[in-house]
Amino acid sequence: MQKSKYLIFLPYLFLLLAFYFGVDPNGGAWKDYLYHKSVIDDFKIDFFGTLFNYDSYSTRHSPVLLMFLSVFVKFEIHDYLIRLFFLHVCLLLPIIFYKCLILKFKSVRKDYLKLFACIIFLSPSFLSLTIWPDSRILGLLLFSLSIFYFLKFKEDEAFLTAIKTIIFYTAASYISPNFSVFSVYFFYFFFKKFKIGREILLIVLLNFILALPAIFYILSLDEIFLFQSAVPDKTIQKSDYFNISNKLLVIPSIIFFYCLPFLLTKSIRIKIIDHKNIFLSFLFLAILSISFNYNPNYTGGGIFFKISHYLTGSNYLFFIISFFSILFLFNVIKISKENLLIIFLLILSNPQFTIYHKYYDPFVLILFLLLFKVKFNKQNLFNIRTIFIFYLHMSFFLILNFIK
Repeated sequence: MQKSKYLIFLPYLFLLLAFYFGVDPNGGAWKDYLYHKSVIDDFKIDFFGTLFNYDSYSTRHSPVLLMFLSVFVKFEIHDYLIRLFFLHVCLLLPIIFYKCLILKFKSVRKDYLKLFACIIFLSPSFLSLTIWPDSRILGLLLFSLSIFYFLKFKEDEAFLTAIKTIIFYTAASYISPNFSVFSVYFFYFFFKKFKIGREILLIVLLNFILALPAIFYILSLDEIFLFQSAVPDKTIQKSDYFNISNKLLVIPSIIFFYCLPFLLTKSIRIKIIDHKNIFLSFLFLAILSISFNYNPNYTGGGIFFKISHYLTGSNYLFFIISFFSILFLFNVIKISKENLLIIFLLILSNPQFTIYHKYYDPFVLILFLLLFKVKFNKQNLFNIRTIFIFYLHMSFFLILNFIK
């Protein structure tokens, strides 16, 4: 384990090699970037015209990163150098994740925490969206910084630390608006600490002031770009956007996928055999499956949905896995109602009809280790065998993304 300080350079070399070959395990990052380059060029030519007609573009990404990249283009910096610069900025994500792990698991050897943080380098979304600049990873980087200060806030309960948390999750929300809903989670804890008083009123005021530019901007557009459809054949109906069954089955299955290594290694203390929760899971699944209509043609759907259709050509296998996913989450919620809030916000953070794995990769892993209130078995979690299983799990997912 003493050699771990040298081994952390291997993921960096792996990332540089992936950058050189222009890999895209997600499959759509390269195409998205090519399209966004045309938007970047438009920002360079007519900044305000592009900004206030942004809803006319076929994108549901925030314009903030594109505006920033247009400055590089305006100074005629080569695209290769822009992408290389962005890659090195994104390298801060595993570093910040590592710093958060140190705060959360103070008694654990740092060698193990370094190896855990480096798992991010095997994330298909991290690879694709770092090599081909995208707002999601940069947003996650800033959101992880807000988690870092939130963990510090749980220790010192200082008002200034709360302010730093707010600033970074606001910045994350401007880069990738999906993170904005988690302001509710942080506010819940701020309110528990400060109650109704001067501090909480200042927090509310600061949140409102920081959100005002985004509110005014959204209202200035004819359509909300966040709800742009990514369905290739545009076959979905407007009513399908409000089919909550799709989200309540697909998203829990994605969360369950990232939590599998914790279960396999018995790294969390959780009671799976709970007759009440088993009954509720069956009932929940039975009700939701009636109106579930997510179609493989829509693209996305998560790994278990895709495997189900690849192996059986139907939803049957997916529904079986969904049952265990729901059962697992019911048991996680039973540990703490605060976990219910996180799960609810994870579902709410995907307002689009299509549900892509990249929105939760490696986000769920970071949340589960840092924010979910679960009882970790540290002896089982932080050892070479467990870390190997986590690496194997993410490597398998990465390989599947390459061959899909």
